[in-house]
Amino acid sequence: MMISRHSSKRNLYRWIIGATVLASALLPSLWQRGYAQNFTEEEISTYAAAVVAIEEIRIQAYADISDLMTIANEDVTRHDLRCVNADGLRQLPRTVRSQVRRLVINYCNDAKQIVEDTGLTTELFNVITQNHREDEDLAKQIQSEIARLR
Repeated sequence: MMISRHSSKRNLYRWIIGATVLASALLPSLWQRGYAQNFTEEEISTYAAAVVAIEEIRIQAYADISDLMTIANEDVTRHDLRCVNADGLRQLPRTVRSQVRRLVINYCNDAKQIVEDTGLTTELFNVITQNHREDEDLAKQIQSEIARLR
């Protein structure tokens, strides 16, 4: 039996998608169980300071993007505009796509710079972010530190 090149590519894509879905489902739980981390008070304090500073620029970026989207008669909440989701930008109307892309890229670059300026690496920042979503005690420590900073 001969398999067409198109069919084998389709199967490869299905396998990659299946493996990606499986990995995204399993790795967080394995990571949480096997690699739960303890963070120092300094790391938590630095993380909280970065979060506060990032929140200030996030609010401004969101307001600017929301204004552009309103002009284009679009609902900003319908679009995924996270730094890690370039696909979300492709779904934007052409009339605002480049302006929104510029604002998102500027926000993401500024946020990364804030993290690095506080002394954290982006990797550690992301690990703490992931852990705080799953560790109630860590989330409380971070919230307490944010409240102290404000």
